Amino acid sequence: MIIKSLEESILFTLSYFDVFELPLTFFEVWRYLFCFKAELHEIMETLDEMIRNGKIEMKNGFYFLPERSDLVLKRQEKYDISEKFWNKAIKAAKILSYLPFIKSIAVVNSLAFFNCDKKSDIDFLIITERNKIWTARALSSVLMHILGLRRYGKKVAKRICLSFYISEEKLDLSYIAKNNLGFFVAFWIAQSAPLINKGRAFNRFKDSNMWVSRYLPNTGHNITNYYIDFKYPVLSSFVSKTLEFLLRPHFVENMARAIQTKHIKRVQEKIGDPISVMFNDYILKFHPVDLRIEYKRELEKRLKKFFR
Repeated sequence: MIIKSLEESILFTLSYFDVFELPLTFFEVWRYLFCFKAELHEIMETLDEMIRNGKIEMKNGFYFLPERSDLVLKRQEKYDISEKFWNKAIKAAKILSYLPFIKSIAVVNSLAFFNCDKKSDIDFLIITERNKIWTARALSSVLMHILGLRRYGKKVAKRICLSFYISEEKLDLSYIAKNNLGFFVAFWIAQSAPLINKGRAFNRFKDSNMWVSRYLPNTGHNITNYYIDFKYPVLSSFVSKTLEFLLRPHFVENMARAIQTKHIKRVQEKIGDPISVMFNDYILKFHPVDLRIEYKRELEKRLKKFFR
């Protein structure tokens, strides 16, 4: 849809996050303002006017669609849960820091927004060294599985979901942000929160996806400082470099690719070969159900009340 005013942009933004039951502070409304660039004081003035006109509501500093005040208490409850999940994410990232070929680990989806419930998992976006994406995935999956931290089957709550890897040689994700679902990818990138950032790989990831600003012109800096405070385990550098030396030969990557590709294709056949699953030397994305379709349907239901 075409956004014609600041008010329309705010309604779209609040509607988008309402799908995820997330009311926003005025700063968050500004940061995730959809397809409209505005100053903070303009946001505040417009929000106040919209409240007076009954188009939105506000409680305890959170803004939301009419008759959704229950989300404020839910957000606080989810925030408290999410803080505990962050501790689990940091623990997992420290363990993964012992492995070679991982350049960056960022938290994405519900935990990045501090929006977890007790059944949520912890989603990681992992950026790998070029020509080592298959090796990095094999090592991280095996290690997390052995330690009982990896999500699989019905083991979901508080588990690490390792379903998205990209190689540093192709960081621009605009090619998966096509059609009328592209803005979901923009929001997803904008809220990603780094923990590990070796060689400024995450910064290069954000720089490579500047197209996000077309959808979210006010987004920019990271939303948490966990990556600044992240402390690498004492022996992680030594272990990582040792494993890197042992696993550097290219035949290791070839073997990891062959084994995993065979398994993935077998699973793909069972689940109907969904196009939302992608696997090659640049991206490993395992989302057999594209939830964006349902999210978009829910978003459109909300928008119909405002845009006729």
